Parts: sequence; structure tokens; C-alpha cells
Amino acid sequence: MGIREADGPRNGRPDRTGGSRRSGRGAALAVAALATTLLLVAVGGYTRGSGSGYGCRDRWPLCHDGALGGLLPRADFHMIVEWSHRWLAAVVGVLVVATAVTAWRRYRGVAWVVGPAVTATVLVFVQAWLGALVVKNDLHADLVSLHLANAMIVTALLAVTAVRMLAADGRLPVAAADRGWTVALASAAVLTFAVLILGSVVHNEYVGGWPLVGGRLIPDLDGKVVAVHFVHRFAAGVGLIAVGWLAYGVVRRRRPRAEAAMVHLALACYVANVVFGALHVVTEVRSSAIVVAHLGIASTAWTALVAAALLSLNERSLAAEGAGPPGEAEGRTRVPLPT
Repeated sequence: MGIREADGPRNGRPDRTGGSRRSGRGAALAVAALATTLLLVAVGGYTRGSGSGYGCRDRWPLCHDGALGGLLPRADFHMIVEWSHRWLAAVVGVLVVATAVTAWRRYRGVAWVVGPAVTATVLVFVQAWLGALVVKNDLHADLVSLHLANAMIVTALLAVTAVRMLAADGRLPVAAADRGWTVALASAAVLTFAVLILGSVVHNEYVGGWPLVGGRLIPDLDGKVVAVHFVHRFAAGVGLIAVGWLAYGVVRRRRPRAEAAMVHLALACYVANVVFGALHVVTEVRSSAIVVAHLGIASTAWTALVAAALLSLNERSLAAEGAGPPGEAEGRTRVPLPT
């Protein structure tokens, strides 16, 4: 398979979606919102793993018995951690809303920009509501997992928004479409999402033995904790193999550099999390730093695979916008595909 590069001179003339050529600030804003959301997920993992999730007691969004009526924390470690988590969430909310406004103002003619950006904004408010429920329900495990699942959907929507903005700005190469390849990337992303949520269910539940649960190929699955640990590790193993195959395929198929970079990033994340998964067991799930690394790396793998799947759709989505055949838009040069 070949690649049609979509880079050409920028002359400020109107593009086919209306308006002048964009500066790229919208995509930069979407990337910033995505990066901050991933940071928030990692901080949330630390908040839970360090026992700081109840640092502000059951008051939300302010802190119980905090300074200035709860607006600021006292000199208490757990309160400071929980307070920082909440205000970082507020920063994420501002960035996501700003991304949605920019999408509406500058990218209304581009498919898969406004819808994902606006949906991410709605889900950020849902996330705040879920956060309040988590606090008021004593960090109930099911609510915590739902909180994480919603956060992962937000990161996926922001990844979609950022990729489509970059494509609309002419900053990405346009690859030949391959439906089977796209399905493989999307399937790996879905599997990674499942691994994430399964891990959140038992992240603070220690079960000895690694890589085998309890040191047995198939452990006694009567208990929920052992059963979920087993399914989590099995799914992670399948995911590692699948992403390894994708990393080989992205080179063999000569996919664009951006798409290949996302797949290779996902593979690096899977390999790193094999190590952190083992450390989880060695430390008996007592290290907050390992919790942060494990969760943050897994979230990055999920986001990278979502981005890779969308990048593989670039040619068809551009055609759906009525932009004409790839390579023939204004300011672009068409390069024939090698046979």
C-alpha cells in the first residue's frame, strides 16, 4: 500500500470547507486538552491509590474544613492531593469547552470535529457529576470504574477531534484506505479499553503470583477478585500480541508515519505495562507511583490506538467531505500510488 502526501504551499486562500486556511491553533488546543485529560487520569489514579480520594471528606467541590471556607486546602497531604485533582479537572473542563467552541467556529464544515468536541464537553460535565457521586458514596468501586470509563471516552473523543483538525489543516498525510486494517486497529483499541476497566475493578486488590494468577494456569474462579484478575491478565496478554502484530503490519503495509508512530507508541505502552503489572504484584499493590504509571501508560495506549484507527480512515473521510480525490485539493500535489 502506498501513501499520498498531502503537504503543499499555504497561500491563505479559502479552502473547500469555507473560510481562510486555519492557523492550526484549534488542533493545538485539542491536543492540549487531550494531554491534560491524560494527566488528570494519572493524578486520579494517584488520588485513589494513595488513599487521598476522601481527603476532602464528603464535601464537593470544596474541601471539608479547608481554608477560606473550603476553597483552599489545609496543610494536609491527602487534602492537598484531592484538592489538586479537583482543580486539575476544572482546568480540563475549560480546555474541553474551549476546544468545542473552536471546533464550532472554525471547523463546522469538517466531518467528525464538532460532534466529538461537543460530546466531550457534555461528558466532562457528566464526569464532574460522577466525581461528586464517588466522593459522596465513599469511593464505591463500581462508581470509580464508571468514572474511569467515562474519562477514557472523553480522551477518545478528544483524540478524534485533534486528528480531524490536523487533517483539515493539511498537516497529515492521506493514506490509501484499508477497511480490514482499520477494523484491526479499532478492535485492538476496544480490547485495550476492556483491559483498562477490568484493571480498575481490582487495582487495589492483591492476588499473588505473576504472570499466572495464584501461580496456576487456570486458578479457582469462584471468587470475583481472582476471576477479574485472571480475565484482566489474559486480555492484557492477548492485547500485547495483537498490538505487536499491528506494529509489524503498520511497517509491512507502509502506512503513514503518524499512524505508525501511534501503533508503535501503543506497543511500547503495552511492553512497559508488563513490567509495571509485575511490580504491582511484587509490591502487593501498595505503591501509588506504580498505580499512576500503570494507569497512565494504559490510558496512553488506548488513546494512541484510537488515533491510529482514525488516521487509517483519513482518505475515506476526506472524500466524504466532498474535498475531491486526495492530492487534488487546493495547494496539494497528487502523487500516484506505486503498483
